[in-house]
Amino acid sequence: MRLERRLFEVDDVQFGERTTLDGRTLVIKREELVSELMGIPGITAVDIELVHPGESARIIHLLDTVLPMVKVEGPGTAYPGQLSDPTLVGEGVTNVLSNVAVMECCLVPSKTTGLLHVREAICDMVGPAAEMHPFSHTHNVVLRLQVQEGKADPEYDVIVRQAGMKTAARLAAVTRGEEPSRTEVYDLEAGRKPGLPKIAYVYQVQNQGTFSNTLYYGKSVDNLVPTLLHPQEMLDGALVSGNSVWPLHKIPTWLHCNCPVMMELLRGHGVDHDFVGMVLSRSHNYTHFEKQRSANLAAKLVRWLGADGVIVTWEGGGNAATDAMLTIQACEKMGIKAAAVSFEFGGPDGTEGILLVDDVPEADALVSSGSIEKPIVLPPVQRVVGGDKLLLNRETGGEFTPADGELRFEQSIFLYCAANQSGYSRLAAVAY
Repeated sequence: MRLERRLFEVDDVQFGERTTLDGRTLVIKREELVSELMGIPGITAVDIELVHPGESARIIHLLDTVLPMVKVEGPGTAYPGQLSDPTLVGEGVTNVLSNVAVMECCLVPSKTTGLLHVREAICDMVGPAAEMHPFSHTHNVVLRLQVQEGKADPEYDVIVRQAGMKTAARLAAVTRGEEPSRTEVYDLEAGRKPGLPKIAYVYQVQNQGTFSNTLYYGKSVDNLVPTLLHPQEMLDGALVSGNSVWPLHKIPTWLHCNCPVMMELLRGHGVDHDFVGMVLSRSHNYTHFEKQRSANLAAKLVRWLGADGVIVTWEGGGNAATDAMLTIQACEKMGIKAAAVSFEFGGPDGTEGILLVDDVPEADALVSSGSIEKPIVLPPVQRVVGGDKLLLNRETGGEFTPADGELRFEQSIFLYCAANQSGYSRLAAVAY
């Protein structure tokens, strides 16, 4: 199973007379793309804005972010099950606009309140929040969408996702017949070398319902039991994010395709370790019985892969942490060494109250992705993209706030990917 990923680096994105790749400049015919997106039932207005690295800009009402890619050889399409049949992927040739991101921005007119409502998501291109996510370093094609009132939440979920997927597919199509900046080849079987430590990866994704979900080959993971997942399927878009409830914990689709832990394991395969495969499991099993069941089934698959060690990451907050900790415990009881990535609590200075929502004695190799309880001040920006005003605290009725001025938050709840546990961050703790 061999996958060739042809990467096209883009230095600039501009609007122009036709959608094309002009050297290392992506040119988009704005009116043509707007017209195509207006053909999606339920969309009432579309605007497209471009945001570049280093701009004094703030993107708001942000839902998912999609990596533009297209399969040019082999079975299936990129993001199988979205705009196509759910054909198995992970082999052949895939073209990728590697440093371009398609962002879906929409003030969803959902009536849902309580835990599972769509929360405001803020993505700053400059300032202290910029290094908490990848997208201050990508060229961002921002879709500002308005949708028809009176529809159900699952309908809004599909409408917005279709816009992102159609845009990503349209932009990636310009790479056909062009020469890539570089090519990466992935083939786990060919890369195996005896004597190296065998490492598996348990990838636990969000699942609580509409707007707090993950799609696997186009279907929600609601009833998923832990299953084997080939990392090359991830590279081709087998997993798509449907999580807009907790922006800070979110793993957008762009990061599912470029998951840092997975990419590090792939790059070190056959050199430092033998990457034996991945296990996909869901977060937020609702009872302790179901959590134990899921953890044991995941650990069983890790053992069947022959792993000496396993890395566990998860998407989500408290409930998801229990699922992950039980998985770590189950693996350790089988003699498989487990390490994990987790965000922290701990108050402003990291010493107050609890640090983790849940833990087990076996979880003795943890990497922190940072505290979510440190106050943060976002500086004013020159430009706001994706909307006009922030909508904060919708669960208590909502309040509209000017989006371009200084913003002060006691926690990082509204900051896009700020407590992301996929291994992405440009921030680090340094001993001194």
